[in-house]
Amino acid sequence: MPRSVASSIDKIARQTVGKDWSLYAALLEHWQEIVGSDYAAHTTPSKITFPHQPNNAQRGNGTLTIRLPKGLAMEFTFKTEQIRQRINGYFGYDAIAKIAFEPIYGTNDKKVKTERALSEHEKSALSETVEAIDNSDLAAALQSFGETMLRTSERNEISSPDGVKQVK
Repeated sequence: MPRSVASSIDKIARQTVGKDWSLYAALLEHWQEIVGSDYAAHTTPSKITFPHQPNNAQRGNGTLTIRLPKGLAMEFTFKTEQIRQRINGYFGYDAIAKIAFEPIYGTNDKKVKTERALSEHEKSALSETVEAIDNSDLAAALQSFGETMLRTSERNEISSPDGVKQVK
């Protein structure tokens, strides 16, 4: 019997980002709101790690690693407490206790991804894809993650549930 889409996506997301991938997806989605558009154009959260907390339902005391150009690290250091407070305010609890930096050396030639509005076709295709997922929390997280990925993607390509790729 084939595995469900939810278990496959959950497994891939956990391998790629870690077991706290839903927190990471939410952080990516709202990064521009948290740090502002100027900083969001040059920085990105690269990972979140938490100490071992087997008895806690909510993960706390985490370390957020932010990837940023080497020249911006000093300036960003002065804003870490404000950013930490804004992140924790967004999550509603003290999820992040420390912010670390992962400097990017050399020129910053990466293309800045700009957000765009999703078409009705993209929204409906994404909704059709996640509606088969029984776990409502997972479905909501995947819907949010999918919308973020589509809004910030450089290509305007989406696969329908039947596997046909459509380019707009």
